[in-house]
Amino acid sequence: MKKNKLVARIDFDLSLLAIVSQLKEYKMAWHLNEELGINLVKQPDEIFEFLDDIKLFISNYKYQTEHRIIRLLVNRSLEESTSAKQHLIPELKQFDYLMLMEGAEHNPDAFQIRNRLRALQGIQLVNVVEIDQLKSKENLIF
Repeated sequence: MKKNKLVARIDFDLSLLAIVSQLKEYKMAWHLNEELGINLVKQPDEIFEFLDDIKLFISNYKYQTEHRIIRLLVNRSLEESTSAKQHLIPELKQFDYLMLMEGAEHNPDAFQIRNRLRALQGIQLVNVVEIDQLKSKENLIF
């Protein structure tokens, strides 16, 4: 029997910052709110169910305007599982937080925000990540 395979290409119009920090998630959101002049608000946990019966529970915060959405995601599942898949983006498992910025206005851009966040106390490292280079970039679709 001949099998057909659907191949879909998704265009990601967003910027991604990966952050290393020992701060608790609520304190990280507070620091980002103060530094960037935004209002990240705690959202219900996102649940990702994979084909191999693995579930990830990801804590997240969201700020939304008419033209922009900023999300702060914890990169590690809230519930420990026995599988190796405990991170939202396994290629970035060394990073504690992911900050997604999407929308028409990219002012200030990801590199300016990265430079501002590097100066914050409690943040060890901030990198801009090229989403197209990630194998598990589909995990960033909400």
